[in-house]
Amino acid sequence: MQSKKFYYHNLGYWFLLFIILVIAGFYTTYFTRILEPTPAVIHIHFVLMTQWLLLLIAQPFLIKYKKLSWHRILGKASYILVPLLLITGFLLIRNEYYRNLEGLNQAVLTGQKQLSQPEILKEIAATPIGLFYLTWFMVFYGLAIRNRRQSPKHARYMLATALTLTGPTVDRIVGIHFHIYTVAGISSFIISFLIIDIVLALLLFLDYRNKKETKTLWTCLLIYTIGQFLYYLLPTFDWWAEFMKFIMLPKP
Repeated sequence: MQSKKFYYHNLGYWFLLFIILVIAGFYTTYFTRILEPTPAVIHIHFVLMTQWLLLLIAQPFLIKYKKLSWHRILGKASYILVPLLLITGFLLIRNEYYRNLEGLNQAVLTGQKQLSQPEILKEIAATPIGLFYLTWFMVFYGLAIRNRRQSPKHARYMLATALTLTGPTVDRIVGIHFHIYTVAGISSFIISFLIIDIVLALLLFLDYRNKKETKTLWTCLLIYTIGQFLYYLLPTFDWWAEFMKFIMLPKP
């Protein structure tokens, strides 16, 4: 019982750490520029993400203090909040795609780079990190809702959903504050990937040691690691650039 309470009954306390990560990760790129001219979708997405984070923190506390009716009400509210998050998240990814595309085209026009149009598209498609985190978020949230009546599975899938916040926050902290952009010749996103994998592996070990069901965390770890592998593999194929070009239509 002690292990159950420590690792899942008190998830709300652990989720509070994301507030620190969000402030540290977005202080330079968002908070200090909040009054500057910015596309409205950025502010809308940040407000929605803040609501999601507060809901994520509140839900375990509502379970802990047996406020089950409020837990269900907020859970149903997420049915509206999450689709809006997914839509605005995709719009941000699309805006970044075209901003990077415009920057590369300008670099080619000024002679700073020598790239053909297919090479430009392939280079732009090589950094779709936001798309992967958005997909993970959608998959794990869907699994959590599907298993909402099975508390152990639901809690573990919601934990996996929460871990998608690691990428956007840790990646910024690593790049902005520590100026680390590559590790052993690959993108520094590997740091966030490893943090997620280590957290899941540790919890998987604890579940195994305490004779808890391990299939759910194995599923989470497998989905994450396959996605991480594909993140580095897919951009090596020419068809991936065309696929990215297609799903990013229409141009904003």
